[in-house]
Parts: sequence; structure tokens; C-alpha cells
Amino acid sequence: MPLFPFDIRHQEFSGAFFGYNKKEVKLFLEQVASDLEDLLSKQERELARREQQQHEVKQEAISASSAVEDLKRREELISRTLVFAEKTKADIIANARKEAENIIHEAELKAKRAINEARQHLSVLEHQYLSIREQKRQFLLQFKVELQSFQDRIGKDPLLSKDSELIPEGDFKQIKEDIVPKPEGNK
Repeated sequence: MPLFPFDIRHQEFSGAFFGYNKKEVKLFLEQVASDLEDLLSKQERELARREQQQHEVKQEAISASSAVEDLKRREELISRTLVFAEKTKADIIANARKEAENIIHEAELKAKRAINEARQHLSVLEHQYLSIREQKRQFLLQFKVELQSFQDRIGKDPLLSKDSELIPEGDFKQIKEDIVPKPEGNK
């Protein structure tokens, strides 16, 4: 059973003949109790100090552990962020490629439509040109025939020949004679 200063101070001994001096025993017990009390007090302080140190070490360990956990969480967060950024980058690049392909495809379709429309327009213009050229040829042929016909008529016109100039004058004389009666004295 452990001894405490209180137990030492209040210890009672039974009386015996020729025994120890009670006062000296009491003083000795008081000193032992005081020394024991000091020793226990020192041990308690040392124990408290050690517990404080252990507590501080535990706190530092907890703090370090917490810091390590925090760093691990941050590292994991950074890692996830990097993975997400890589995925996002890949998605953006894929979307940009798809969009570029769509733009190119759309531009190719527009170009094909424009070429087809230009070909159709060119075909229409070519048809119109051929039609107008044929109309011109027809007109020129018809005009040539008409012109030839006019030239033939002009060439056959009696006014253009020298012999024929005399005939109408003679015709006019005859007509005048036929129309205008001759005076009767001249007969």
C-alpha cells in the first residue's frame, strides 16, 4: 500500500516502555512527510510537464498529421484538377476539330453549290448566246436575201438603164396625145 504525506503525519504508534521519544519521532515523521510531499510534488510537476510535453508533441503530431492530410488533400485536389484540365483540354480540342471539320464541310458544300449555280448560269448564258447568234445568223440571211432581192429589183429598174429612159418619155407623149384632144383645125 503506497504511503502519502497525510498518512505519515497522522500515523499513531502504540506506547512501549523504553521506546522512542515521541517528539523526535513526530519531528522525523513530519520531515519525512514534508520530503515525501516535496518529492511527490516534484514528481507531479515532472509528470505534468511530461504530460504537457507529450500533449504538445501529440498536438504537433496532430498538427503535422493534419498538415500532411491537408497537403494530401491539396495534392489530390491538384491531381484531380490536372486530370480535369487535361480532359477539358482534350474536349476543347476535339470540339474545335469537329467545329473546324463542320466549317470546312459547310464551306465545301457552299462552294459546290456556288460552282453548280455558276455552271447553270453559264449554261443558260451559253444557250442564250447560241440562241442570239442563231437569231443574228437568221436575220443576216434574211437580210441578205431581202438585200439581194432589192438589188435585183434595183438592177432591173428601167430608170437605171439608158434605153429605158426614152421609153417612158415616149409613153408620156402617147398618153398626152390620148388624153388631150387635138385641135380640130390641125387635122
